[in-house]
Amino acid sequence: MDFHKLPSLDLRLLVVFDEITRHRSLTLAANSLGMTQSAISKSLQRLRHELGDTLFVRTQKGMEPTPRAMALHGPITEILQTFHDRIVAAPHFDPLTSDRIFTIHASDLGISALIPALARDLKTTAPHARLHAISANQKEVVEGLASGEIDLSIGAFSSLNESGIYQQRLYTEKYICLVRADHPLTHVETVDVELFQQQTHIMISAGRSGHIHGRAEAVLLGEIPPRNVAIKVPSFVLAAMLLRNTDHVLTIPSVAARTLATELGLVCVPCAIELPGFTVAQYWHERFLHDPACRWLRTQMHQIFGDASPIG
Repeated sequence: MDFHKLPSLDLRLLVVFDEITRHRSLTLAANSLGMTQSAISKSLQRLRHELGDTLFVRTQKGMEPTPRAMALHGPITEILQTFHDRIVAAPHFDPLTSDRIFTIHASDLGISALIPALARDLKTTAPHARLHAISANQKEVVEGLASGEIDLSIGAFSSLNESGIYQQRLYTEKYICLVRADHPLTHVETVDVELFQQQTHIMISAGRSGHIHGRAEAVLLGEIPPRNVAIKVPSFVLAAMLLRNTDHVLTIPSVAARTLATELGLVCVPCAIELPGFTVAQYWHERFLHDPACRWLRTQMHQIFGDASPIG
């Protein structure tokens, strides 16, 4: 297709063509479109020039279409209908009927804390929708959000400032501890620093992941005697599972702690050491800022988790 040989037609000229075809009158077409008859005549002259045909001939019955105009009527009507239905009309998303698969990125911690509550919400608000939770490094997150392979990323990124990435704060997280039911600490009124240090601990290792938990990990390693670090694992969920049959202590962000405590029959106790908290946010790409399905998902996430709303 040679761009420079294309006719200079815009949609307004096609609308004029459609109105003249329907009314067989320049006057009635002008009235229908709120235009002057002079403007309609000028538009018709442009159409004739661009399409190389008289298009409409004045007769006793009105402006009768030429064979060329009659052949064009169907395609032009289809173009205008498509423009109205698929371009001008706002896209629609109905959560009650949609079978959309929402892909959400989060860490092991985020998945354990947020996905169960979101799944419960979708059961009533979007019963046919499905969730796909994934883990990824920061580069993969940025690329996935931009391409649409990831609808939403949930986490606490300290450096996710790439162009086109939007974010919205959900809640501020703090640390508490998890222990098995009937652990000795559950019978203590106040757990002070010395008693906390005397316990054996399961430590979450952030490693080179860049996870914000690395800050808390560094503080804990500075406070807990090395001999009392019984187990190191990279997964919060695995660490919580290991608590069920041991007397170890796991220090973990509170939202995930409450969820895992409910699921695994564990008990939450206060953390005796002051640890740096962090802000959890949801991230998306500007390409999907106005996408109705993505906007709906972000709204649901904020309603469920925003401003430290109760989860569970």
